[in-house]
Amino acid sequence: MKCHTCGLEENIPFRCTYCGESFCHLHRNPINHFCPFLNTYTEKRKLLREGNYDNGYSSLGNSIGRSLLRAIKIKSSKTELLHIAVAALLVTAVGLSLNGYRHFSWQFLAMFVSAFLVHELAHKFLAQYYGSWSEFRAQMYGLIITAISALPFMPFKFIAPGAVMVGLTDRNKFGRVALIGPLTNLVMGFSFLISAYLYPYHSYLYAGASFNAWIALFNLLPFGVLDGQKIFDWNKIAWGCAMATTMALFIIAHF
Repeated sequence: MKCHTCGLEENIPFRCTYCGESFCHLHRNPINHFCPFLNTYTEKRKLLREGNYDNGYSSLGNSIGRSLLRAIKIKSSKTELLHIAVAALLVTAVGLSLNGYRHFSWQFLAMFVSAFLVHELAHKFLAQYYGSWSEFRAQMYGLIITAISALPFMPFKFIAPGAVMVGLTDRNKFGRVALIGPLTNLVMGFSFLISAYLYPYHSYLYAGASFNAWIALFNLLPFGVLDGQKIFDWNKIAWGCAMATTMALFIIAHF
């Protein structure tokens, strides 16, 4: 489909929930495509910031639940849930392909998939904490690469089904949102590593440390649209510390 504003072709376009038109990632927000319902969008965001917008939480039938949801302000959409489900399914297939689909282990698979999901959700939650629109979107070329990696005879595996899109203009906040993803992998990786020393008979714990080290290392590479490039542009010291810590985890987990 083509963006209603600039005509850019998008394999997976963003649909405005106010006017119903389809847009590219640059014009997805109502304020960027001069939405005819911009006043409604602005008023809703104001109410959300003030914590006065119900947003359907009344269906919970519980005032405590509504207060909690408003406090954490986690927002999603059916489109995002669909994209995450497709991405998680392909990531699961990659995990199963590592042993040629011959064996199945819940522990192994849970650690493999969580290394991807927690990373992406960390981006989303921090961006929303800063008041930004933030949702995961699958990308066609990423889905294809991940699907090819799920073939058992492929020697190299790449997991890049999509990414979390954010609408932040503040440089410092944008840098922190980029950094939080690899940091979650480092926390999980070292946690698995410590657990592996405490419980040496559970070999899958080393696998969990290894997976998280790989994902953090890949995302910290300062190239293209990866987190590493955003972090490097924002704060080179933060990038250097994160990369050094990731290399330490990688070396310890593999040797």
